[in-house]
Amino acid sequence: MSEVTLATQESEAVKVNRESPMHYVSTDVMQPSSSQAGIIIHESAHRGHLNLRGDPEDAQFRQGVVDVLGVELPLEACTFNCGDSTALYWLGPNEWLAIVAGNTEQKIECQLRETLGGHFAVVDVSGGQTQVNLSGSAVEQLLKKSSVYDFHPNHFAAGQCVQTTFAKSAVMISKNADQSFDLVMRRSFSDYLCRWIIDASAEYGLEMN
Repeated sequence: MSEVTLATQESEAVKVNRESPMHYVSTDVMQPSSSQAGIIIHESAHRGHLNLRGDPEDAQFRQGVVDVLGVELPLEACTFNCGDSTALYWLGPNEWLAIVAGNTEQKIECQLRETLGGHFAVVDVSGGQTQVNLSGSAVEQLLKKSSVYDFHPNHFAAGQCVQTTFAKSAVMISKNADQSFDLVMRRSFSDYLCRWIIDASAEYGLEMN
């Protein structure tokens, strides 16, 4: 759980408590950390999630995305591009997911609306999703028994992403340059999926941070 400062209409700072989707899992079910943990799970809580649609053949649209996000639009199916604090994931021929630093999504949404032209759509879906990072020596084994997709390194390389099932739930999974995996999931399924990961990691050892 984190403490967030919000501004009221009277310009007074108000501190409110904001719980991550997995707050109660991390406090109630967390197993002791282990230096030998084969699975390490970390929730990237409170980041901004923006669904973006537009014409990938429109050069002005592509340049506008770069101007605002600082990241080029991924045009190849099932790939993603990332910068310092922003990542852009390919979801379909004219659809992408932008994940940005927390508390910047409203500003970035406005900037995109002001910059982009033609037919496009930007929707803030931050409240309905969360992102989890999985790493460790046994992460590929965990994915094998949790998803029907083939995550073998010869088939799924760094820089790729895929929308598939994980423990019978719909998720988007991407592979990072450090060989860790990011899972983007619906907020309503996050508690269930985290508990699934905890159970499936029992034979490998689990660390949550």
